[in-house]
Amino acid sequence: MALKRKKTAGPQFAGPPGAGNAAAPVPARLRMVTESGPGPWLPGALRLSPGSLLWVPDKAGSSQPIELATATRGFITPGDPAFGNSADVTDLHTPAGQVQLELDPTLFEMSQELVTGSPG
Repeated sequence: MALKRKKTAGPQFAGPPGAGNAAAPVPARLRMVTESGPGPWLPGALRLSPGSLLWVPDKAGSSQPIELATATRGFITPGDPAFGNSADVTDLHTPAGQVQLELDPTLFEMSQELVTGSPG
């Protein structure tokens, strides 16, 4: 009797980046944060692929895509009501500036580790 390999569900990142190696987009809102406070929430999605954790806005022209694979966490005092922090918001430093991502911080770290192969 020959053994058959069971197919697994979920993203498969074997091989070089490309259309066949990207996971389905994950809906996530993002907002820029300046000295005067946070901007409006922008609807969008996270696109995970090998080496990339890209946030892409829903509407073209509403914002530029922001790469989050190399983002570092933290910049706001936890629970600061002026910034509307909650357990489901991740504060990040990115090359584009400071942002808040509406995604559980632990889930963000796991996603970052998945695409980069190392802890953020």
